[in-house]
Amino acid sequence: MKIIAARLKSQNDSSVGEFIYNNALAIRNRIQENQNVWNMFHFIIEDGGVKRVREFGQENINEELVGQKIEIMNSGYFAQFNEDGTINIIRNVKEALLQKHSLDQFKMVRRLSKGIDIGDRVSDMNDQGANLHYMHNAIDNGIETYQDFEKHNKKFVPSWNLKHLLDPFQHSKIKKKKKRKKN
Repeated sequence: MKIIAARLKSQNDSSVGEFIYNNALAIRNRIQENQNVWNMFHFIIEDGGVKRVREFGQENINEELVGQKIEIMNSGYFAQFNEDGTINIIRNVKEALLQKHSLDQFKMVRRLSKGIDIGDRVSDMNDQGANLHYMHNAIDNGIETYQDFEKHNKKFVPSWNLKHLLDPFQHSKIKKKKKRKKN
């Protein structure tokens, strides 16, 4: 189920506004900008190849849409329909660590561009008294990859604090916390 078009409902039924098609950001912006000013929307919702027009707003709360979170045109933005007739826009962010082969490609590009990159050509501001402690190229200082993450976390002990261990990572010797004597 996804929203493929939206429009504001006209105040008088004689004038009809046009639907916004093929632009998820325009649909999102239309909903956000007109949430409080104009509270009725028409949505074209596609569900399994069937397209339906649904009306939603504070004047006409569509029980079919209440509580649902419907994606706006496969964009990662979702419209969440609330019981009070409002619509919240939610962004679904999917983040992931870089793969090792992608980092190797970045390093190759960095080797080729070293010295001609704008960051290398600008004078070092730390020598001139500027408070720029973290001015550096991220590729030179290291980026963690997914493979590094997996390698490091193989030694992780789940529920380490319940097992009375000193830290969550296994070592050659597992040291337990000393129990205190009660006086």
